[in-house]
Amino acid sequence: MSASNRRNFLSTTLTGGAAVGAGIASMGLHTGKAHAMNTITEAELGRVIILSFDRGELLLEGVRDKLKELDVKNAVLVSGIGTFSKARFHRITNEKSEILTIEGPMELSSVSGIVANGEPHFHMTFADLEKTYAGHLEDGSVVWYLAELVLIELNGVNLVRKPLLDQQ
Repeated sequence: MSASNRRNFLSTTLTGGAAVGAGIASMGLHTGKAHAMNTITEAELGRVIILSFDRGELLLEGVRDKLKELDVKNAVLVSGIGTFSKARFHRITNEKSEILTIEGPMELSSVSGIVANGEPHFHMTFADLEKTYAGHLEDGSVVWYLAELVLIELNGVNLVRKPLLDQQ
């Protein structure tokens, strides 16, 4: 599936009293075509989950394991800081994306995202001694000294990422 003709979108279904409004028009960034947008207007907040990672631990894989252990299906990542000895991420380059691996001491200054159906989708900003990077966190990112993430569980909705064909 190439990034030039597909993208993922977030779909929601209700499991309780959450209200969802659908069909709000938004303009496509590159196509000029209108796309329907689902808006979650209410969801019940669940547990606050604080994850602390030590030297040598894999960040994304560790998050995924803990989400499975705690049976967390849907959440929002509200805070994240830390350090990397190796960072793997992908970023967009024109019509496609590329996966990069950066090695050496790095500071994770920001990470945000959601968990949809148990799968984390996190974007991060981090820097080594010379450059700042931003992109989508990938498997294989290794904690240098520590990393701390705070998630808030979302109850009352089921978030699911589905492929969506671009209409270009």
